[in-house]
Amino acid sequence: MKLLIAITTLFLSTFAHSSVYFGPPDGENIIDIESKDGYLFKVESGIYVQAHSEEFVLGIATLFENLKQTRTGRAIINQTSHYAPIALPNKERALAFHTEGLVDGTIEKIHVVIRPPRGGKQFVTEPLIASPEFVNYQSNGLGVPAVIYFDIDNAVLIPGDSTIIEPSIALGHELIHARDYLTGGLPTGTQRIRHRAPVAGTTHNGEEFTEGEVVEFSLMKREIEATGLSYQKGSTKLKTLTTSRQSSIERRESVMNVWEEALKNKSVSKADYARVKTNIQRLKSEVPVSEYHLSKEFGNEARDMYWPGSMIDYSSTPTDITLKSVKQTTSGVLSSTSLSTTKVSEALHSNPQSLLLISTSLIERKNGFPKLDKVLRTALELAIKADRKVILLEGDNFSSLTEVEKRLTVATIEKAADSIKKGNTPSSVIQINADEISNEGRDLLTQSEQVVLISTNDDISALTMSENIAGSSQKLLVNRIVRSDQPNPSVIYANRLRWSKLAEKDNVTLVANSRLPKSKKCWSL
Repeated sequence: MKLLIAITTLFLSTFAHSSVYFGPPDGENIIDIESKDGYLFKVESGIYVQAHSEEFVLGIATLFENLKQTRTGRAIINQTSHYAPIALPNKERALAFHTEGLVDGTIEKIHVVIRPPRGGKQFVTEPLIASPEFVNYQSNGLGVPAVIYFDIDNAVLIPGDSTIIEPSIALGHELIHARDYLTGGLPTGTQRIRHRAPVAGTTHNGEEFTEGEVVEFSLMKREIEATGLSYQKGSTKLKTLTTSRQSSIERRESVMNVWEEALKNKSVSKADYARVKTNIQRLKSEVPVSEYHLSKEFGNEARDMYWPGSMIDYSSTPTDITLKSVKQTTSGVLSSTSLSTTKVSEALHSNPQSLLLISTSLIERKNGFPKLDKVLRTALELAIKADRKVILLEGDNFSSLTEVEKRLTVATIEKAADSIKKGNTPSSVIQINADEISNEGRDLLTQSEQVVLISTNDDISALTMSENIAGSSQKLLVNRIVRSDQPNPSVIYANRLRWSKLAEKDNVTLVANSRLPKSKKCWSL
């Protein structure tokens, strides 16, 4: 007879979904560069956030998740993550920081650093170099690391409009600048522009203009590129690289001529040659990106001109950073309800003494009645078909239910198990108070050599139970499911540290949600 046991655990409070590892510095996910500005927190490969504020780190991480929901956003992240500064043969490449106390390999991983606003720098991207001798590398094809100063608390209004430039789009704009720095392809010079002014202002020559007046001014080519004005005006097709970007790519590709000659003369190693060649070859498949592309895919209004802040006064409004649901993306909106069926199935089949522990937090309610979605049904099916026992863990929300609602919840689980099992012996649920767990229930847990726990991302009961199990010699695999796109405002930093501490244990595996980085330690904490 299948036995489903309901176990109630004490819980502390709630915590929010995050794709950032908050453990001690490890030289990979958190890098200590001994800076007063704080640690570097990895949000994507090659991209780090440097701040003392936990809220800032999580805010930037959320904006990256939003960007991943669009084709252009994913392309921008891919470019800034994988493009890296290079050097001429037997010369030094530009690094973001001095390497005292750190191996060169660690510093070389740092492509882009994102910091809070500082000294009037609010939405600004600059080169980040340890030595001024590399300044010219930003436009000669070799490349330099970049730093972005970004404000997550305020959104800028499109001049002459009440529409904001969405923070995710604003970050994408700055990341494009960073991409240009990394590839040594930062456009130089200016271009004369004529456009109708959305508001009154002053030209670079000190001449005043009024709203609606046609103004002629010089606009930096780097802003024309990042904003995507040639795409907005229709002079460049959306799937075609701009003339400016194509020239930058060709300039970087020409560096290979020097390396090929050096390899021929045996003055460089094959490994160094291959590393440079691989990085340059990534440019061949580059996808056109711009702020205009992002605006279209997010379904937002795109600005038709970039007005320098020295010419007009920009207005801003306070904003909240939230995860978005994007319907305009051309492919694959990332799911927020991801069950790793492969890992769960492998864990259940790897040991005959394994069991599945399911939290009631996964059970949604519709019109007052419990409802099992595909995630929960799939988990039940994996366990029952593997002939493994299933334990029902009372989640955080269970104690707030009425007695009738509790019985309905348990009955729904029993019915689902029976339909999967297709047997004549009905399933039964034994509810046990946390302070009075029966011998039968305790035996099932202690006799199991492998426990698979599935719960919602914000279930503290699952955290407490995980800590209890992790304290034994049992193996524990935890798959938490993000149910809501709205980050919980009551973030408890201590709880993320508890998950971080669990993750470091040899007998514990935390399965990353599909939203999260694939890095070993970047779990949803």
